Amino acid sequence: MKDTLVNVENLTRIFDVSKPWLNRVIEREEKKLLLAVNGVSLEIRRGETFALVGESGSGKSTIAKMIVGLLSASQGKIDFDGIDLSQPGGAEMRALRQRYQMIFQDPFASLNPRWRVNKIIAEPLRKFDMESSESARHKRVEELLELVGMSAKDGVKFPHEFSGGQRQRIAIARALSSNPEFIVCDEPTSALDVSVQAQILNLMRDLQDELGLTYLFISHDLSIVRHMANRIGVLYLGRLVEVADGKELFRNPRHPYTKMLLNAIPDLDMTGREVARPDGEIPNPINPPSGCTFHPRCPIATEYCKREIPSARNSEAGSVACFEATGD
Repeated sequence: MKDTLVNVENLTRIFDVSKPWLNRVIEREEKKLLLAVNGVSLEIRRGETFALVGESGSGKSTIAKMIVGLLSASQGKIDFDGIDLSQPGGAEMRALRQRYQMIFQDPFASLNPRWRVNKIIAEPLRKFDMESSESARHKRVEELLELVGMSAKDGVKFPHEFSGGQRQRIAIARALSSNPEFIVCDEPTSALDVSVQAQILNLMRDLQDELGLTYLFISHDLSIVRHMANRIGVLYLGRLVEVADGKELFRNPRHPYTKMLLNAIPDLDMTGREVARPDGEIPNPINPPSGCTFHPRCPIATEYCKREIPSARNSEAGSVACFEATGD
């Protein structure tokens, strides 16, 4: 079996955010295009957790939605287990779709409030014809509820009868119902109380070990990513600026943006490390800066950085897109 499960090459997504045609004619305005994802290439290996981190607006969730097919790519290619996801159709795509699922950010919005929990979890079983009878589906739903730490009796309840953490457990059970190999987790704990976040993250780690799952973990919280990810990709304004092993990234960050994010993590271990708020804000993606888009916020930027776009340089430590990067 190949080590790489998901391979993304030159993935790009452009949104047309222009005003309606008639308004543009009257106001004499040009079209406005938002480059949300700009030429991202990455690979996710079997059994690992690959995390994408970055500030809001960096393109994390857009990449996640393109990988699972909720958004189409403007350019680029996504391979799942060696199969180009843009090619299969009909029954072949249906069988392939069963192998990857998504856990959404907000458990209050991702569950149908009019359906009972057992129907929510059983829906993928019906769509993929995975169980031969209604009784078999019912039994499978009970098994999934118990697998995520809930009672089989909870299936008759509605989503509003549960807390946020319990709803996210239901969403995880729904994602697992099709027996997927790969799950995209789009900030799965950001809408939860801090006291509940650790429970959900521990559950996801246990399920990964038990079922051999592969995760793409989307987050803006590096303190969570530190305990979840085998490898980490850092996004800035739609571009992948650094990819490294999880431990190595925290020990020896190479890109100045990565260093900025790490310096902003609260010092919970009280080591005396100085905590610094990120300098500046992410620029407008409709009108991004020239050259390296990070240069207006970068403490080591040169005139060359303002003119040229850095390409990724690969090494044993990973890859980094920066002319002045350290640690090579």
